[in-house]
Amino acid sequence: MSALVISHASPVGAAAFQAPATMPLRLTRRGRMLLLGLPALAVTAVLAFALLAFVLGSLASPANAATKDSAAGLAASTVPVTVLQGDSLWSIAAAADSTRDVRDVVADIVTLNELGSSVLQAGQRLYVPLGK
Repeated sequence: MSALVISHASPVGAAAFQAPATMPLRLTRRGRMLLLGLPALAVTAVLAFALLAFVLGSLASPANAATKDSAAGLAASTVPVTVLQGDSLWSIAAAADSTRDVRDVVADIVTLNELGSSVLQAGQRLYVPLGK
């Protein structure tokens, strides 16, 4: 069982019920670092990530995505060829430039014509790089 004790204290006066005088807030060095340093650190981190994203985004942009076999560089020395019945990329590449590796010429033809597959249709026009 619990007991409840009620005691009546005699009032000392009105001064006993007044709130203590308020003192101004004083921050220690650690408190100032926490109050000012953490938001500054967060802003700095956000700015650093934004700058990093901007730099990496500009490096990976399509304007900088040129390859060694870019179509613009090969277009100056090309000739249009009409595909005949039975022609393949390999036979067209071998006939176009016998001094280079046929695989490289096939890769150039695919790049120039933006071919999705190696299947050719009779009558199709291809741009083929000239021999150098």
